[in-house]
Amino acid sequence: MVLFLKVFLTEFIAEMGDKTQLMLIALTSKYKLKDIILGTAAAILVLNGMAVLAGGLLQQVGTPQEMYERPANEFVAGFIGSPAMNLGTFTVDGEWAKIGPARVPLSEATRAALTPEDGGKIKIGFRPEGLDVVDESVEGTIPVEVDFVEELGSDAYVYGHLVGDERGEGLGSGAEGTNKQLIVRVPPRTAPGRGGVLYVRIREGQQHNFSAATGVRLPE
Repeated sequence: MVLFLKVFLTEFIAEMGDKTQLMLIALTSKYKLKDIILGTAAAILVLNGMAVLAGGLLQQVGTPQEMYERPANEFVAGFIGSPAMNLGTFTVDGEWAKIGPARVPLSEATRAALTPEDGGKIKIGFRPEGLDVVDESVEGTIPVEVDFVEELGSDAYVYGHLVGDERGEGLGSGAEGTNKQLIVRVPPRTAPGRGGVLYVRIREGQQHNFSAATGVRLPE
């Protein structure tokens, strides 16, 4: 027996809290359901695991936490998490990946995994909470111009864009940066106002590298 839930999948996964997940697990046990299929069959919850599909093809199987921490490809990276992961296509220049004024270091393992099909490009993702605010003089930063700040008491979220990219077409949250806004989580009451610039650097272990040609995850 299979239970179909008529919901918009991407919104459901992004907003689903712990209580909702526990409720779904309880339903599978109570009614002896084999699977819970959500929305457009882009994801299937099986007890405490999940499978993500796109275009009818399996993308990744694991727990939501595993997919959040180590997405197998760019699709899963932009699909799992709320706020969504920031993603963008960078140009590879030696040991650095560059997009506008942003500079992100690339490890030897990452550079070795690039192929001619990538065309000198790499897709890089990082979550709003995976960034440190640093001084402008620090090497390897991403300058974010503030559009507005959402204060949430214990946290605050900065919504902005890469400096010099007012239309937000190069780097933003969601799949392939489709949200056109960079999102940065910062301590409350610390962010500059609208028009101010925040310099951030990806925290160690929080950089997600993907092939520009295939979208598949690359070594750190």
